[in-house]
Amino acid sequence: MGSFVDHLTEDPERNQRLWRRRPEPVIGKVQPWCSEFLAPSTVLAEGDLLVMYVEGSGEGREQIGVFTCPLAEVEHQAWVPHPDNPILEVGKQGAFDRGSVFDPSVVRFGDRHLLYYSATTGDAHGFAAELLGGAPETLLPSGETVGLAVGDGPFRFTKREENPVMADRCPHAFVWEGRVFLYFVRVADGGYRIHLAISDDGVHFTEAQGEPVLSPGGVGEWDARSVTTPCVFSEDGAFYMLYAGDAEGLDDPTGIGIAVSTDLLRWEKLVGNPIFVTGEPGRFDSASVAGPRLKRFGDTYFLWYGGSDRKIRDGLNSQIGVAQMPSGTGSECSGATEV
Repeated sequence: MGSFVDHLTEDPERNQRLWRRRPEPVIGKVQPWCSEFLAPSTVLAEGDLLVMYVEGSGEGREQIGVFTCPLAEVEHQAWVPHPDNPILEVGKQGAFDRGSVFDPSVVRFGDRHLLYYSATTGDAHGFAAELLGGAPETLLPSGETVGLAVGDGPFRFTKREENPVMADRCPHAFVWEGRVFLYFVRVADGGYRIHLAISDDGVHFTEAQGEPVLSPGGVGEWDARSVTTPCVFSEDGAFYMLYAGDAEGLDDPTGIGIAVSTDLLRWEKLVGNPIFVTGEPGRFDSASVAGPRLKRFGDTYFLWYGGSDRKIRDGLNSQIGVAQMPSGTGSECSGATEV
């Protein structure tokens, strides 16, 4: 059967044809709290359920919700919103997360579920809008931090009183050998870079190194300006990071790539990137794709992502899509094939 990267080559276009993309969203803007846009951030298996934690925007603020799907129905993508949505709301006036809460990354650590999230005092995309408005690339964002909420199960979380746990945004947590590896993004030269902090208790973090663990590509490459929304997983003794890349701006990625590591610290991009790109004109994901989340069930890999038919400057319109790759495939599929 082989691992995920065994199916990939040094030819990006061939890698992109391996996916069977559903032409319509599998989760749309179905509730008021996510009436403007939504995107996936974590997919966990909990008993006989798949649990997807998402960020959604409604009434000018982002909050965090949950959708579930029976594992037996993963092929049909039978997602249902949780009745308590949003499960994590913005903070009160004066709080560090009073503007928006988003990018939920949930892991099981000991007997608890830990939910790391981006928090802002203002609009979640305010800094991106400033850059689009002509602000200098040397400008740095303010009021962006990472918060932590703790749960004794997958659906109910309580924010820690001692928040935030660190600066920056877009956390992605990966638990390995009793430690939490928290990847996050930081702005430099008008684009995102991916950094890493490590914790023994899930609360107190030390940055692994001053330099990014993953940086944008060179001039003219598909990820020349920004790398963002990391997702780390392990398979066959190696670690892999999916990430979104942007060639022109801060936060409108047009492709998804993959990097490999043996120690979670040093990462090398695959030559055959990007392995997934925006959809055809007129599709819901024709302008940007981000937030890749990958899982294998049986002989199929499922890739969930946020796809938008508008850039941020035109009003982000992200919804959740999915693409599938048979894990034993040696054949290519049309990028627009309906499954």
